[in-house]
Amino acid sequence: MTSTPYDPRLIPWTGENEGKVLRAYRCPAGKITIGFGFTWGSSRFREWWMTERGQKLKLGDRISEADAIYLLKEAIDAEYAPPVLKGAPDATPHAKDAAIDMLFNCGIGAARWSWFKLLAAGKVSASAERFKVTGTTAKGRRLPGLVRRRAEGAAIMEFNRWPAHIKAPRAMTVEGLRKSSGWRLGADDFSQGLKWLVELGYLAPGATGDDKLITAATRKFQGEHPQLDMDGVLGRATLDQLQRIIDLRKKAGGTAAGGVVVSGSGAADSTAQVSGYGDWLLYAGGAFLLLGLAWLAWTYRDEISIALKGPEKNGRAIK
Repeated sequence: MTSTPYDPRLIPWTGENEGKVLRAYRCPAGKITIGFGFTWGSSRFREWWMTERGQKLKLGDRISEADAIYLLKEAIDAEYAPPVLKGAPDATPHAKDAAIDMLFNCGIGAARWSWFKLLAAGKVSASAERFKVTGTTAKGRRLPGLVRRRAEGAAIMEFNRWPAHIKAPRAMTVEGLRKSSGWRLGADDFSQGLKWLVELGYLAPGATGDDKLITAATRKFQGEHPQLDMDGVLGRATLDQLQRIIDLRKKAGGTAAGGVVVSGSGAADSTAQVSGYGDWLLYAGGAFLLLGLAWLAWTYRDEISIALKGPEKNGRAIK
């Protein structure tokens, strides 16, 4: 790894915001994702993956931490920095850093948005203001982590003010980059995950400060979703899977909380036990057909499949 045309802090900052996931999963947008937000839409990632693996990325595939960190820098260098350097050549280096992070997070098409046009025109303050409110939602839901990420990016763009905990790597090597960050969820994303665990019934409202109960609730949720590693860590993949269930539940019009739906006989419903969807999902399934919402069933096909299999077919013991 050689020197770069951007501040070395960009890599740990972008990587920490994206979150490190070493097993492929489906993000809230429905795309199979691995590493630091890598999807098949990334040309550099796609090229590397096909060279190394010889087949398209699929759910359950794994990547090493070293390869994920290597690809984070590779993708920035080859894919996301060039449009910024070409499109806003006169912008300050730190403004370009913020712009590169936006493109990494939202795609290179973000260089056609108004914030970038303002930056290219030299209107940095106006660009930063627009930047701050751009791309802060996912599936129509405003997410605290994205709001914080844009606010940090706006401060970097206008004032070169980086988050205090983000340190420049001592060396632009995989090992140097690995040591420069904890690569974990930010406090706001973690808090959002706890709220969703509570909303779905995996965690009691008064238990959000108890590490043991949080770990147990996270493990239970992960165990009911085979595409997740059952490590008890509330990380990016688990947070995104929680969001997918919350989104599905909202779209399907369900109201029951996960894991606590009870049938008329008093026995816990098997669908609720395995997926956190409960009776509302089964009833909503009929609504999908009646309303012709086949696209919704396809988008959430993994979750519906898990729900219909029942706990005895998931092959994961919850201890």
